[in-house]
This record gives sequence, C-alpha cells and structure tokens, in this order.
Amino acid sequence: MTVAIAWLSLVSGGAMADLEQSLPGYERLELPPDPELADTQDWDAGQWQSDFDASLEALTLFLRIRDPLAILARTASRFILTNPRVERPEMPKQVEVELTQILMLLGRQRPSTNPVSPNNLGRYWRLVRRHLRGFMNKQPNTGNETDIERFVSRRARLFTLYYRNIFSREDCENALNGILKQIDSPSESALGYKLSDLFRAAIRMMDLVQERFKFFTERLHNLLNTKRRSELVECIDFFCSSYPLAKRVWGNCTNRWVDLEDLRMAAFQMSEFAHPWIYTLSRADLDAAFPGPLVEVLYSLAIRPNSLSEINPEHIYLNNPIWRRPYVLLDDGSLFAPLPHLIVSFPFVILESLMEGHRTLEVAYESARAHYLEEAITDLVTTAMPSASVYRGVAWNDPDTGQVWENDVVAVVGNFIFVFEAKSGRIKDAARRGGSLSLRKNFNELFVQPGVQSGRLQNYLDTRQKSARLWLRTTGQPINLDLDKPKMVFTFSICIEHFASLTSARHYLKELGLVSEQTPWAPVLSLGDLQMIVRFLDSEVSLIHYLTRRATLEQVLDFEGDEQDILSAYLTNGLWVNREALDGKRIVFFASDSLVRRPKKARVDRTVVELHGVSLPPLWEAIIRELYRDDTQRHRFDIINVILNQMPPQLAELERRIRRFRRGVPSPEGDISYVTFSIGSKVFALAIHLLKKLPDRQEWHEMGRDVAADLMPDAGSVECAIFLFLRRSRHTTFDGASFYRYIRQPQSDPTQHLQPRDHN
Repeated sequence: MTVAIAWLSLVSGGAMADLEQSLPGYERLELPPDPELADTQDWDAGQWQSDFDASLEALTLFLRIRDPLAILARTASRFILTNPRVERPEMPKQVEVELTQILMLLGRQRPSTNPVSPNNLGRYWRLVRRHLRGFMNKQPNTGNETDIERFVSRRARLFTLYYRNIFSREDCENALNGILKQIDSPSESALGYKLSDLFRAAIRMMDLVQERFKFFTERLHNLLNTKRRSELVECIDFFCSSYPLAKRVWGNCTNRWVDLEDLRMAAFQMSEFAHPWIYTLSRADLDAAFPGPLVEVLYSLAIRPNSLSEINPEHIYLNNPIWRRPYVLLDDGSLFAPLPHLIVSFPFVILESLMEGHRTLEVAYESARAHYLEEAITDLVTTAMPSASVYRGVAWNDPDTGQVWENDVVAVVGNFIFVFEAKSGRIKDAARRGGSLSLRKNFNELFVQPGVQSGRLQNYLDTRQKSARLWLRTTGQPINLDLDKPKMVFTFSICIEHFASLTSARHYLKELGLVSEQTPWAPVLSLGDLQMIVRFLDSEVSLIHYLTRRATLEQVLDFEGDEQDILSAYLTNGLWVNREALDGKRIVFFASDSLVRRPKKARVDRTVVELHGVSLPPLWEAIIRELYRDDTQRHRFDIINVILNQMPPQLAELERRIRRFRRGVPSPEGDISYVTFSIGSKVFALAIHLLKKLPDRQEWHEMGRDVAADLMPDAGSVECAIFLFLRRSRHTTFDGASFYRYIRQPQSDPTQHLQPRDHN
C-alpha cells in the first residue's frame, strides 16, 4: 500500500500551512540529507555491504592503535552529557557506546596505550554512525518476503538497534522489584542468591558510577574556573593520577606554562584522557559496597577483552553480548562500567540469562511477570482514576458457545468502561532481529489477541446490555456495571515488551494481514507507557479524556509514532486533529516527545481538575470543574468529554454569546446554538439554550431529543450535551444540563439527564 508521508515536529509558534493546521503546535519538517551520506542515495545492498566492511575495518584499526579504554570512556561521557530532553539526528546514541565496547572486547591483540586527538575522536564518532547506517542498509532482500514484510522487518531491526529503556529508572526499579520479590525463594534455591538483591546491586552500580562522574565533573569545573594556580595544580594532579595515559601525556608540564590560561587549556586537553577513572570500580570498591556473593555475581556479568573469539561479529548489532553481561573485566581485577544503566535498558535480558537452565525458577518467573503486570495495571488505574470501580480478573459466560472468558482489568467510571488486557510474554530474539515468521507470531500473541479478547467483552456488553452477567474469577462475586444505560467501552493491550511505534497503531498489522477492519483492536501500550501517562496526566479528568481519545485516535489520524509522541501531542493540543486538512496523509512524528522527556512528579490528589493539553475559555473550564465535583450527575464524565472534544475557538464563540445574553444584549427567545466535532462515525455535539426563565421539564426533554436526533449521523452515533443558561441567573456557570446518547442500532437506548437549578 502506498501512503503519502508528512513528517511533523513540535514548533513553538509562527504561521502554519494547511497541513500544519491539521495538528496545531506542529510544523512540517523536511529532513535534510546527511552530508556524510550524500553519495549513497542510490546505493544497493551490495554497495552498502562494501562500505560496512570498510568502516568496520577502520573502526577496528582505530581501536587497536589507540587506547581503547580512553576512547570508550570518552564516548560514554559524551553520551551521558547529551541533553535527554532534546532529540536530533546527530545526537550521540547509546548504541554507539555499546558498539565501541563490544568492538574493544572483540579485539584480538593487546591494546595500545596511544592517545587520541580530539579531531580523530570526532572522526571516530562519525564513522561509528556511518557504520551503523551501513549495517541497516546492507540487509539483502531474501526474495521470499513481500514489500511490507521487508519494511516491518527493517523497522524491527531499527528498533532493536536504537531503541532503549522501556522504563524510566524509577519505573524500572518498581517493576523489577515487584517481579523479583515474588521469586526470592526459588532464585535463592537455584542460584544461591536472590535475584532481587542482585538487581538492587546493579542499580547501586549505576549510583557508584554517577557519584564518580559527579566528582570528576566538579574537578573539571574547578579546573576551568579557578583563579588560583594552586587550585589548578591540585586539579591537574587529580587528573594525572586518575589514569596512566593522562599522566604520560602530561609528563612534567605543570611548570612549563607561566600564564594561568595557557596552563588551564593544556590541562583541559590532558583531562580528556582521564575519563576511564569515572567508570572503573576496583575490587576493594565493590567489596565495600556489596556482600561477597553478590560481588562474585557482578564479576560473572563482566567480559574480559579478547575472550569472545567464538562470537560471530555479524551478531553484535542485534544480539550484543554486553546486553547480558554489561561490565568489562580489566587486567588488574577492576570492573569497567561505561554503561552501568544497561540494567535499566536490558533488565530482563540480563536477569533471564542468569535463570537459563533452572526450569523451576523460569516457571516461577513467568508466573511472577504475569501476576505483577495485572497487579501493576490495577494499582495504576485505581490511583489515577479515584472515581472508578476497578476489577481485576473479570469472568463472563458467552451464552452462544458456553465458553467462559476472562478479562484482566476492568475499570468503570460513569458510563465509560475501560478494559485492559495484560500480556506479560516476551518478544523473541528472532523477532527482534527482524525474522518475519517470529514477528508474525509475536505480533499475533502480544498485540492482536488482546484486542480480540477485549472485543469479545465489548460485543457481549453491547448485545446483552442489561442481561449481561459478570463476576470476579477468584471469588465468584457478581460485578454490577450498572448496565441500565448504554456504556462506552474502550480497550487497551498492556504489555511489558513491545515495538513502540511499530505496534502503536494497527496499519502495519493490517498490511501484514494479521488484522482487518473488522478485527477488534486495542491500542498497544507498554507498562512503561502506562506509567508515563499516569505520571503526566495526574488529573482524573485529563486521564479519562486521554484514554477515550487514544482508543479512537486511528479513526481521525493515520500516524506513526510511539506513545511518547502521542502523549506529547495531547499535552500540546489535546489531540485535536483536523482530518480534512490532512488530506489522507500519514503523519510521522519526529523529535516530538520533548514534553515527556522532562522529569515529572505526579500529584497525589488526582481529583484536582487540571486540563492538561486542552486550553478552554474560562467559563467552560469552570463548568468542567463544577460538573466534576457533582457526583450526583450520572453523566458528568459524558458531558465533560463532549466539552473537551470541541475546538477551543468554537467554545470561545459560545461563551461570547452566553455572556452577551446575560448582559442583556437582545437575542431571539429560545436561542439554541451548537458546535460539533466528529471522531470516526461518532458526533460529539455541544449545545446551549438561552432562555429568560426555566422551561418545563417535559419541554426541555423534547427539545433535547430533537437537537440530538437532528445531529445524528446516517451511520454511527451522537453524544450530545445541552446546557441551559438563564438571563437572570444565580449561578455563574449554567442553570441546567442534559445529556443524550443515540446509537443507530435496533436496540439503541437514548439517555438523558436534566439537572435544573432552583427547580425540581
């Protein structure tokens, strides 16, 4: 299938072209060609293979004739010093440090102790980037794959090569501790230690390196800023004692420069060779920090240089040995940890490698993963939606087949039902390497079947309505979902591991033939994604709105991006999309997730109304706050969602009419105004009725039904909120509210609610 592509990036302001008006806050981006690859646009796989071989030979030689630890340490520091809140194509990537580490370990000759100049180091980093491009582009067509299979396989390899950290550090610690604590006993029996203790030790390794990095940069700051020669000399002595190469390069140069600035600049250049000190932990350091048995396990996670002769170099890109054993064992018995945070990037890979061959432990671990995922989803949803009734392990009987089905987590808030299917399975190594058969199998098990499962429940509730019966699978206790009125069901698949942008929308699965338009679909989020959403949308009102929009996003937007991109779009414009302006184009988000790369501490009280990403006129914001506080209004969340789904300029116009009317500006008696916004086949309608006195209840209901019926689409549904505003009102907001939901089905059941003021 051929799709027109438009790349969009966040923009701070300025005029917008028609396409950019489709998604306010974004601008169209023309990716400039990489000048270093200017001559490669028309290369075939064979030419890329030759370039790949040449760059590999050059990298290997570069590391062989210079001090590889100094190069690796400086490459790691360059990556750490990168601003994580900004993303640009030329920015250092973690994979570049990983490649440097594994190439150093693969070296078959004793490493050199020669220094590297800044210019040559810059050339090395550019060559690493080109080499990784070469690896991706040299992959030949197998001949038995379709175009879409080749494309998806390539995207899977890109994900494996570049994408890191499915959790933030805090979320990773919570998740891994939650899983590993459940298997303390079997892991201690099988391994002689608790995996939870080892995980915490690996996290502490991160802190030890971070402390050394902080100390190093403080000394560097002093070196660059002190006005006293004695303090500068102290800094020089520190860096000289940090690593032999730095001392050898400096020699006895302290007295060579009389001028303080000349001495400072020379010392700064020497300090560039001292970076290995940051990442080197001696045996004494480790013995002081950890119990003896854990120190031995940490050493088992280290690789000695020249010890990987059996490794096929072709495999280091998509199955790097350092993902399982992240440390380097030096000749003096120290551990070198240039990437200590690999325990956050690859926590499951590292820990699962230690379980291999211990079947009882592996079974306990798989059970713990599944149990923890359901528990974590339940806890997150309960915390984030205090108005919801949350049920874990919901069972029901299909009357047509007699089959009893289960759904993992179900949350009911107002007339909304959110279904979360938990999938704790792992993505297979072959799938990560782009194997088509493994990708299809993993996609189906982890990303398609959860949608089918939750779709069964949605169909059951839609068709059985009041006669639907559900219960808790553990106790048999009946669950009352208050099905006397129609419920809107939104489904999600929550997994521990996923392919980010490759599985965040279903168009690739559809093109692979794994789903069709009729296949129930649940947007795929990782547990880390859900934790991020709950952290940034720390107001129940905004979270509910986001989940309803996220579940239906593909009805208005053909997009490619991960959950960070989508949440950033919500924080930018509330996911307001002008589908007509898109003109059928697929939007590719690029460098668009800066809003969620910043630290965020969620508020404890989620009942505070804060409208993240949605900018409303003052009156409508006040109305939402009042509706949310009124728990007697059974349609409060329905009405709030109708308001939040409108365009702010249209809401501003309605507010202007209301204020003019209440100031006494002449207006036709019984004036009704409305605005609408469509999402797929559903119309969200917001109407205002301006009257001088409170209407008769029956008259109000008839008027509301007529308005909703007039706005009903030929196919689909309408959700209509109508507000009453009296000229002489005691209320600063509204005097009555009514909600109508019409679904064009034989068993449709419109609902309404009138909340008059000063009138029963």
